[in-house]
Amino acid sequence: MSTDLLIETAPSFSSSIPEPLQQRYTNWKKNTRLLYEYLNTNSTKWPSLTCQFMPDMDIASDKHRILLSSFTSAQLPEDEAIYISEISTMKHIAWSSLNNFHMEEMEFKVDNQVKLSKNLTETIKIQFPEGDCNRARYMPQNPDVIASASSLGSVYIFDRTKHGSNRPKILGNTFKYDMELKEVESGCNYEASSLAWNYQRSGILAASYSDGDVKIWDITKYNKAQPQLTVPDLRWQVDKEGANEVSWMVHHSSILAVCGEGNGLTILDTRTPTTFSTKRHSCHTGGINAVQFNYDNDFLLCSADSEGTLNICDIRQLEHPVKTWSHLDAVSTIQWNPKFPTVIASAGQNDGLVKIWDLAQEDDPLVFIHGGHMLGVNDIAWNHHDPWVMCSVSNDNSVHIWKPAANIVNGNNS
Repeated sequence: MSTDLLIETAPSFSSSIPEPLQQRYTNWKKNTRLLYEYLNTNSTKWPSLTCQFMPDMDIASDKHRILLSSFTSAQLPEDEAIYISEISTMKHIAWSSLNNFHMEEMEFKVDNQVKLSKNLTETIKIQFPEGDCNRARYMPQNPDVIASASSLGSVYIFDRTKHGSNRPKILGNTFKYDMELKEVESGCNYEASSLAWNYQRSGILAASYSDGDVKIWDITKYNKAQPQLTVPDLRWQVDKEGANEVSWMVHHSSILAVCGEGNGLTILDTRTPTTFSTKRHSCHTGGINAVQFNYDNDFLLCSADSEGTLNICDIRQLEHPVKTWSHLDAVSTIQWNPKFPTVIASAGQNDGLVKIWDLAQEDDPLVFIHGGHMLGVNDIAWNHHDPWVMCSVSNDNSVHIWKPAANIVNGNNS
């Protein structure tokens, strides 16, 4: 019996996409019914550099909200935006009714009278003030507060409730943002590369920058009369070649990790801001692009680099990785599964593949490969309500929401 739901928007092949990748996509599409329990593919006007499932869900319609962005590379600044879209994975539909059983195909089909929402539906759009949005993340303690990292060095804070099609007109607001976080420096030429909200302290935001700085901002110091914060609470220079990503320890309010272009991992403690050390890994080359603390074990830290190497480290012995393996291509980002502590996903910066790994499988940790993107994957996100549902966004203008088939992942923590 199959209850797969596959909703696909056919992509248009661009001349910039190599022929082998187009062929790989064609082969992948032929096998989607065997690989997925749920698959929804969407093509957007511009690629998104960021994605994150919002924590809420409409139970009646099984609608999930996703935070996305539009990346125009300065071609059309008026199109630069962050936006929230919604999608239903159709779990509310009664698939098992005998009325839905197709005798010829010997499987259950969705009722033809049920109207399916085939595509992502944009619900809120916020025009981005300046530059490209490299990353956007909502605050865990208040998901209506959204931080975004700009390619021009600013971090913009938005209150979602003040934006939308009519909200600014109703409220009489003409602002582009609710808060801007940026030090006032002459001739600064750097990007805000990543963001991380503190899980334990509301309003505390860490940001990494392409000049190698890491800054801690406290947005509770916001003054409505002066929406620009120009002095961070803390500031470190951790990697002269550039800091790529920052991650807070989940169950600790003061400890965070940073990775950089110089192949260094740095553990910072806001209680002792003048003391820190950077460990450079001989097993990392080409720059470390991603780092993230495990949600369940605070001592476990995963990092990934431009050569495809992934390392699991105990932060008490950073120089000796617990486990090393390869994605086989440059990794743009990684995400631990928030429900299954041994499961992690890696996104290919060039190969367009998202790979799911279960580190409890010692011989071969690879569980699943999502091969539906034809260009590099920019960001990935796990769903909060269904632990195997994932969103991935790519440079081919695609946004995919997908769930591997149950027979593939059933033996892995399900």
